[in-house]
Formats: sequence, structure tokens, C-alpha cells
Amino acid sequence: MQPSSAAIDVARRLWAHENDVGSTTPAEVAAGAARVLARLDLTLGRWVGADGVRALRSRGVALARPAHPALAALAQAAGDEEVAAAVRTYGPEAVATGIVAVVATVTDLLGRIVGEQMAVRLVELTGTAPPASDAQREHEGGSNG
Repeated sequence: MQPSSAAIDVARRLWAHENDVGSTTPAEVAAGAARVLARLDLTLGRWVGADGVRALRSRGVALARPAHPALAALAQAAGDEEVAAAVRTYGPEAVATGIVAVVATVTDLLGRIVGEQMAVRLVELTGTAPPASDAQREHEGGSNG
């Protein structure tokens, strides 16, 4: 499965938003991957629930893994240590590319359910998600300010 160009683009933007361009050490890349996946889980979890996010991410990893060997050692809930080990083994670029592929694949899978444009927008919100209190006010119809 090859994700759409829109899904790849939004995944790359999310990675760039959460990571410094010069992040190359295993710890930096692992921390960046953790931030990307945590924000994705938080934002999408608001729309599809925790079980939905787990299912999307699990399927996304499984589909992206064959083209990205750096994902081979990563479990569904890979922690910083697993990601750092993958960086040491495969290099920071390969791990970053793999994480981007997972996000793009998740976006594509979500797009099959809600449409590509909506899926891309939801993932875009991941990089700009307001704090929970602001999101709650928006959901309730805005603030009284």
C-alpha cells in the first residue's frame, strides 16, 4: 500500500513540526518519534477513540514495515529505548522515514473511513492541536471572551 501524496506530505510536515532539522542522535530521534506518535494518538483519539487509534496505528505499522526495515524492531507501543536502538542500528534518517511512513499510512487508512481531505485535516490538527482546555471550549461552542 502506497499512501497518497497528501498523506505523505502531512506526515512529513508533522515530523518537521515536532523535530529539529539537525536531530540525529538516537535520543533526539527517539524523543521526536515519541512526540509525533503521542500527538497523533491524542488528536486522533478525540475522533476515533483510543481503540480506534491503536487499531489504525497497529495496521499502519504493519503496512509500512515491509518498506521500512527500521520499523521491524518497533512494537505497537515502542518506547524511547526501542526507537533509540533502531536509530543505532538503522540510522536516524531510516527511523525518521519509517515514522513518517507510519503517519502517512495511518492518514491513508483513516481517509478510507472519513475521506482523504478530512483525514489529512485531522492529522494537520495534530501539529497545531490546542491545549485540552481550549479544545473542550471549542467543542462546547466557544469561549465567553
